Order: sequence, then C-alpha cells, then structure tokens
Amino acid sequence: MILKLWRYAYGGAKVMALRSYLLSPEDYHYLLRARNLDDLVGYLRTTAYGPALSGWDWHRPDAEAEVSRRLYGNLAQVFLKVRRGFKKRESRFLNLLLYRLVAENLKVVLRALNLHLDPVAAAERLLPLTGLSNLDFQAMLRQDSIPRLVDFLAPTVWGPPLAKGLPRFEREANLFPLEMSLDLFVYASLWQGLEDLSRADRRIAAGILGTLADIANITWTGRFRDIYGFPPEETYQYLLEAGSFVSPAARHDLAFAPNTGEMILRLPRRSYIELLQGAGDRAEVETRLRQHWMATLAKSLARPPFQIGLPITFLFFKELELDNLITLITGMLLELPSERVVPWLWRRAAGGAHV
Repeated sequence: MILKLWRYAYGGAKVMALRSYLLSPEDYHYLLRARNLDDLVGYLRTTAYGPALSGWDWHRPDAEAEVSRRLYGNLAQVFLKVRRGFKKRESRFLNLLLYRLVAENLKVVLRALNLHLDPVAAAERLLPLTGLSNLDFQAMLRQDSIPRLVDFLAPTVWGPPLAKGLPRFEREANLFPLEMSLDLFVYASLWQGLEDLSRADRRIAAGILGTLADIANITWTGRFRDIYGFPPEETYQYLLEAGSFVSPAARHDLAFAPNTGEMILRLPRRSYIELLQGAGDRAEVETRLRQHWMATLAKSLARPPFQIGLPITFLFFKELELDNLITLITGMLLELPSERVVPWLWRRAAGGAHV
C-alpha cells in the first residue's frame, strides 16, 4: 500500500482535481435546453471550456472543424497535465492511449493524399497534438503520394502497419486496409503495453481495455457483415486479438456468425450474451454496448484512486465529453431538435450520474 501511495499520490490527486472540471448532469440540463448556439456556447464559456471557446465564431464556414480543433486542444492540455503527474512506468503506458489520436491524424493525412487535397486546407482537419506527438503531420501532407508517405514514416512505429496495408491499397485503390492497419496497431500496442505495468495495475487496465477491445470486435463484426458485406474470412482477419477474443476460436465464432442473433449466442462471455440478448439488429447491439462501456468506466472511476485505472478512465471520460459537446454543437449548426440529438450522446457523466 505504501508503494501505491508513493506511485499514485501526486498523480491521483491531480486527476481527481481535473475530474471536478468535467461537466455535471446540471450542466447538461442547461445545454440540452439552450434555445440557440449563442445560448449553448455562452453557457460553455462559464465552464472549464471557456478559454478553449473564447473567440470562436460559429458563423464561419469552417466553424465545426474549428470547434473540434479547439476542444481537442483542450484535451491535449489535460493529457499533458495528467501525464506529468505519474512515474515513468505509468506515464509510458498513458502515452499509448495517445496512439488513438495520432492514428486519427494519420487517417486525415491518408485521405488528403488520396484525394489530392491542398495541404493547407487539409491541415485544418488535424487534431492539435502539440507536445504530445513528435510526428510532423504538416510534412506528411506535403508528400505527393501514399507510398511516399509510407516511406516517410518507415523509421517510426507507424511505418510497419502502413507498409502491411499498402499492397492491398495499391491493388484496390481503397484506403480501408490502411486505416484498419492503423486501428489494429493501436489496439495491439495498448494490449502489449500491459506487460510493463505492475501485476495489480495490469489486471485493472486489462479489464478496461479488454472491454474496449470486445466492444470494437463485436461492433466491427456487425458492420463488416451487414453494411460492407465482407465474407467471414475477411472479417476474421480484422478482429482484435485482445480481451475476450484472444483465442482464434473466439474470433472465428464471431466472424462466421451469419446474423445478429447467432452472433450474440456465440459470444465467449455469458455476461455479453445476457447484455445483448433480445437485440433485434446491429443498431440495438451498438446502443447496448455504448451503455456497457459507460458503466465499465463508471465502475472503474469508483475504485480507490491509487491505481492506473483512474487516469485511464478519466481520459476516456474526457474524450467522450468532447464527443458530446461536438454532437450538441453540430446539432445546433444543423438546426436539429434536441430530441434528435440526445440519442447520440454518451448518457452518463463521470462518477456514474445520468446526463
């Protein structure tokens, strides 16, 4: 216990302080009842998001992209504060969570090069990762082709996964294998990174990340089958070897399920079968999985603070909060009624309280 206090006292206290700045159910009450974007943004400027939204002009044509950059800039600042509070071992693991954001920027670069977009215009779609990543995304956007980009990234950890997907991209002129290679690498890095943690932290982190991997596998399988019409053999190749699907047999059963109902019955854990039983289609499955993810995070955040689950859970909650804000603002920009926006919100706030 003394060792845990030494490793987590400062970082845990910092995360608990930052957690207090997350939006409360009362904040969401006002945001969902805002009459217009002026009211919504005006209220947000009274919260911890005030500095990030200062000067934002929602009348500009690029207003949606600009607010996303500003909010993710806020996330970058929060991540830096969290990371500085922990010892090297825990900080290295937290860095792996950043891979998800780096991968999103790499996808922006891939799409820009594939469509031959102007590098300056494409750069406006990048997430601001200043201080979090040493990659030069501006230089990537100036590469004249995707093969040149893969060569440019060869000395980095991102080179091998992109090189793996490159032959199929060149055959099919489709970005999907490149983007999936990035996603598979991100999850594999997180799962492998567990080995560097203490035994107790490894168990806690594996529970959180294993749930995330399970949700990804189940969600991807449904989409690949029902939307893209992938054959089971192809779906199997894209499933994550993590969480409840470490064994090839579990991934095979999932990939080769002919429909949603059969897929649910073949899941390797009774808890997932009970959670999803009766779901009539892919959309209902995804809705229940979203609720399960929020419940998993809320349960983790309720644990004592002297463990790796606290910063992991907080950072996920912070990112989901940004998703909610972007959804609310986009709904306002599109003049959608709140009842159409609410179903797309993550429905729990940090600490387990309902939004």
